Amino acid sequence: MTEENKQPVMVMAIVQALDSDLVSSELEENQFSFTKLPSIGGFLREKNVTFIIACSEEQVPFVNQLLSEAAKKRVTFISTPLDSGPIPVPVPVESVVGGVKSLSIVLDDFQEF
Repeated sequence: MTEENKQPVMVMAIVQALDSDLVSSELEENQFSFTKLPSIGGFLREKNVTFIIACSEEQVPFVNQLLSEAAKKRVTFISTPLDSGPIPVPVPVESVVGGVKSLSIVLDDFQEF
C-alpha cells in the first residue's frame, strides 16, 4: 500500500491546559499536523485544550502513545460542602484529573487547499 492510499484519520484529543505545551512540542517534534482549540471541562470547569491531529490509520497507536506520555493523570483536591452542621464546611475531596480523552475518526474524504 502506498503512502497515497493510506486511510486519513483525525484524532481529537482533550488534554488539561497544563499539559498542552508538552503535547504540542511532542507533536511538532514528530512532524504531525495539528490545531488546538481551547475548551472547558464540564464537572470541575478546568481549562482544557482540544487537539485535532491529522495522521494515517497506521500512525494512530503512535499518536496515542505520544499523548499518553505527555499528558499524565494527577491527583488534585476539590472542596465540597459538608451539610451536616448548621454552617456548611468545605471538605477537601481527592480527585484524579488530567490524562487524555482521545477519539479517532476515519475520514472518507480529505482535501488540502
